[in-house]
Amino acid sequence: MKKAVFFDFDGTIADSSEGIMECALETVEPLGYDKSKYSKDYLRRFIGPPLSDCFRITFAVEEDKIQDCVERYRVLYNAKGMYMMHVYSDIPALLKTLKSMGIKTAVATNKMKELAERCCKNLGIYDLFDYISGPPRDGGVTKAQVITLALEALGLEKEDVLMVGDTVNDEKGAEVAGVAFIPVTWGFGFNKENTAEGKRADQPMDILKYLGGEDD
Repeated sequence: MKKAVFFDFDGTIADSSEGIMECALETVEPLGYDKSKYSKDYLRRFIGPPLSDCFRITFAVEEDKIQDCVERYRVLYNAKGMYMMHVYSDIPALLKTLKSMGIKTAVATNKMKELAERCCKNLGIYDLFDYISGPPRDGGVTKAQVITLALEALGLEKEDVLMVGDTVNDEKGAEVAGVAFIPVTWGFGFNKENTAEGKRADQPMDILKYLGGEDD
C-alpha cells in the first residue's frame, strides 16, 4: 500500500491553461510573434516543462532572450494568470479521501514553490496537502529533484510514493526519481489514445485503484 500520492499541478490538480496560454502569448508578442498564429492545441506544449524549456519548445525563442521572457512571463502570471484557473472536478474529494485513509499528499510541480502555494490557497485546497514541492525562487530544479525534495520533506522512501501527472515531463521525472507513476487523461499531455487501459486514470477517483502498487 502506498503511503503517499504526489500530484503535478497544471493539468493534474487544476486547469490553468487559460492563464498560462494568455501570459505566454503576451510575453512573446513584443518579440514580433503573431498571437493569432497559435492555436490552443499547439499552446498545450507550453504547459508542463520548466519555463525556459517552454519558450524554447513552443516559440523557439533565441537563447539570449529566454531569461527575459521567463521574467516577463512571471510578472504577467503573478498579476493575472494565476487567477485564471479552476480545480478539476473530484480532486478535492479525492484529496479528502486519501487523508481519511492516512495517505499523505503532496504537490510536486515545476511552478516555483511560493507560487504553487499561493495558487493552492487561492483555490481553497492548500490545507488538503501535507507538502508543496517546487523550485525555489533563486533557481530551478528538475521534476525528479522536485519529487525527491518532497520525499525528503515527508520522510518517505521511493517505494512509498505514487506520482500522478498529465505529461511526459511528469513521467520522466518519476522514473528518474525512482517512484511509481500513473498518467491522467484529463490534462494537457496524456489521453486515452496514448496510454494503456488499466494503466491510467481517466477521472480523479481512479487513482485509488493504484495505491496497492504500480503493477496492480
